[in-house]
Amino acid sequence: MQLHRRANWSPREDRRITLLWLGLFLAIVLVGFGFDLTNYLHETPAVPKVVHVHATITTIWLLILTAQVLLVEVNNVKLHRKLGWFAAGWAALLIFFAAWGEMSYEATNLHTPGDNPAFLAISMGSLLCFAVLITWGILLRKKMAAHRRIVLLANLSIAVAGFTRLLQLFPVHPTSPVGNYSFFFSGTLFIVLLMLFWDWKKNRVMKQFVIGTVFVVAVQVVSIILFYNPAWKTFAGGVIAAWGEFAL
Repeated sequence: MQLHRRANWSPREDRRITLLWLGLFLAIVLVGFGFDLTNYLHETPAVPKVVHVHATITTIWLLILTAQVLLVEVNNVKLHRKLGWFAAGWAALLIFFAAWGEMSYEATNLHTPGDNPAFLAISMGSLLCFAVLITWGILLRKKMAAHRRIVLLANLSIAVAGFTRLLQLFPVHPTSPVGNYSFFFSGTLFIVLLMLFWDWKKNRVMKQFVIGTVFVVAVQVVSIILFYNPAWKTFAGGVIAAWGEFAL
């Protein structure tokens, strides 16, 4: 199998399939959050206001991402590039408020029934993947095929939030490390494997995408290990408690 650093095929050949990957990502996120919306609005204790800000910023981000993909689809690459710098700034805003919102949510729910400070490894691990990959994707903007794949991978790395909300509709939840890896990350992994399979069939596997995928899986595995580590749970609980003293 050849690993490409630069595409030797027309950028147009990637466009339609990119719409499919984007559609699957949006389906996981929107369906998951859609089913959980009632619980979100009526949680006890109430969700901190900064989480609502984060939710708004994330919704706008999804619209920006969709617009960027559609602009390339209709061949308006010039506007896509101009909007790209605005999107980069918005991604930075998303990262900031996602971290703030997650810490505030965890602090609000600390010592309540169902609270598990160890989950911080999952949420922050996913955010780390997004931050690293979206930055890399921006740096790869002159290599269109790699840019497209890494930006999509960045967004898939934070799909865990929507996917787990969808799975929470089922009464039985896993308790083993392997089961929880599947619970949290199988939605992301499913689409990534589909993307890799498609590229392999078309002989378009990008070296950057393989490296990015290995990075995401490695962070996910470390997150699951920490999730079951008592020392991490104690440390995360202390960090969350300190955040509550500072920010709430």
